[in-house]
Amino acid sequence: MKRREFMVAASGVTGGAVAATAATPVAAQEDENGDGTEANGDDAEDEADGENGADGENGDEETNGNGAAANGGGTEFVEVGDNYYEPDELTIEPGTTVVWEWVGQADHNINPSDQPEGADWEGHPDLKADGDYEYTFTEEGTYDYVCDPHVGVGMVGSIEVTTDADEAAAVADVDIDELGIPIQKHFVGIASFLAIFVSFVFTFYLLKYGESAHTSSPGRK
Repeated sequence: MKRREFMVAASGVTGGAVAATAATPVAAQEDENGDGTEANGDDAEDEADGENGADGENGDEETNGNGAAANGGGTEFVEVGDNYYEPDELTIEPGTTVVWEWVGQADHNINPSDQPEGADWEGHPDLKADGDYEYTFTEEGTYDYVCDPHVGVGMVGSIEVTTDADEAAAVADVDIDELGIPIQKHFVGIASFLAIFVSFVFTFYLLKYGESAHTSSPGRK
């Protein structure tokens, strides 16, 4: 095989590998904020008015996307495991109650290491291995806490109390597939294999046939 013919063949294989790695076209996104949203909004408003008229309440139990009530409140849960808090970072609205549940075998505690000025959160400094502990956060700001015996292995947690908790939760929950960029794992594997194979073939060709007749025998006519 001549060098030019091999280069053409290798280019074709490489082009196929590149084509295999290309993401599928981004699907057209339908507008979800059309007339249907307006209709749903009207229905929700009518339903809320009906509940208020029947029960004489103002809808305090209505919850938003992150488990907190629309006017603050609601409940979030944090697992206290062996050397970890799950989740270790939490964003909530003022008035939300956080419940820590001990699920591990060892003794752990919840000791605040930093909190906003004016806050009086004392945490749960006593060590224990089971049970639960809860606290309602009303002051906005960041609350950092640690497990004293296990802070050295990364058992730390943080709670952000903000009125923008819904927006923060929406950003954190974005799935890459929802952006129209699905990852095809088998395409990635095929492309990786082809890239390695082409590299081996090209290296072998250069080592075996890399010298032309003119470069190997300069004096030959």
